[in-house]
Amino acid sequence: MKNATLARSKMHERFRKVSAPAPSVAVTAGAWFEPELIEILRRPVDSGTSHEAHRMKEHEIGELFARLTVLEAWTLHKRLSNPATTDDLATTFGRLILERRMRLLAFLGDARRRAAITQAKRAA
Repeated sequence: MKNATLARSKMHERFRKVSAPAPSVAVTAGAWFEPELIEILRRPVDSGTSHEAHRMKEHEIGELFARLTVLEAWTLHKRLSNPATTDDLATTFGRLILERRMRLLAFLGDARRRAAITQAKRAA
């Protein structure tokens, strides 16, 4: 009886290893820029120059997004568009006002077109 339980247990462990999902692309693709992006998003803003400071934050985030590969931009766009409650980056990004968030998400979503234009310019 004990051997049967042990065999089922080992078989169960093998099944769990085989059927475990592979790590998602979002986990491995965007790690290099996350600390910088969170730092920009959390940077405090002086009340006297808040409009200009928030505009500069948006510009810095846009420059960071421009350095992403198409795959990184796609996975980040998906991650920020459908934020998980446990995702610190998505939660912090969600604190931006709606207009800034939408502009930045549109910029991320446009990465494939920008890459194609860059590639066409190089070929010409």
